[in-house]
Amino acid sequence: MKRQENLIGYLFASPWIIGLLVFGAFPFLASFYISFTNYNMLSFPRFIGLTNFRILFSSDTIFWQSLGNTFYHVSIAIPLGIVLGVGLALLLNNKVYGMSVYRTMFYLPNVVSIVAMALMWLWLFQPSFGLINEILSPVYRLLDVEPLRWHQDARLAKFSLILMGLWAVGGPMVIYLAQMQDIPNALYESAEIDGAGWVRKTVYITLPLMTPSIFFNFIMGLIGGFQVFTIAYIMTSGGPGRATYYYAYYLFDTMISDQNMGMASAMAWILLVIVLIITMIALRLNRYVVYLGEES
Repeated sequence: MKRQENLIGYLFASPWIIGLLVFGAFPFLASFYISFTNYNMLSFPRFIGLTNFRILFSSDTIFWQSLGNTFYHVSIAIPLGIVLGVGLALLLNNKVYGMSVYRTMFYLPNVVSIVAMALMWLWLFQPSFGLINEILSPVYRLLDVEPLRWHQDARLAKFSLILMGLWAVGGPMVIYLAQMQDIPNALYESAEIDGAGWVRKTVYITLPLMTPSIFFNFIMGLIGGFQVFTIAYIMTSGGPGRATYYYAYYLFDTMISDQNMGMASAMAWILLVIVLIITMIALRLNRYVVYLGEES
């Protein structure tokens, strides 16, 4: 009877299992083999050993530039996103009339298509008539400087895309807010009896007890940050001067434009190893920075 129940269970789960093997496990393992081949998607893959990896690390300057752009994006976007998300959660945790409306407004950008969001920010960043420069125009006149060119300036392009990404900080903010509301009120009442104000309660109670959700969003932001592609593809096409030519963009061009699937697979596995190493280091630090309760 138990064997029959297991068989029926596997039968019902078989569509998902087949989908995982065909569309997940097989491409994953196939890309590992293809990374050691010369494969243009038109002819049979030819095994060339570590040549693709050797070319990337030794003679491909664009590889290092795209990797540097990606590290820059991750190192600035993630801390800013955490600070802004926690700050919004603190503000939206107050009991004010109509607070649910404010929470919805801050979360709405997360349900907007990233393509539509990028097109909207193209207009906002437009140097001549964009809304951001229109708002800043009195400052420009006061300082007697030219309006910023934002994504059209190589020095500001990466920061412009980071600034645009902060518009969707409502997703992590909801997670922060949920954990913040799970903190026992007794802790705050005890702190108030001891004379603690809002700042002390936030620093010594709220933030330490929020470290699990902060760490979670840090890991998710880390994984997503190394795969940034769409906003650069739509808004800047990797420019100006490859200032926003991120690693995933270079991988895309290598695969689609150059039709070099072997090199693209090698780049994908390098990215996997980089993210895995950084994630493992972060998980090692988890015990030192994340509050896990009395047992920790």
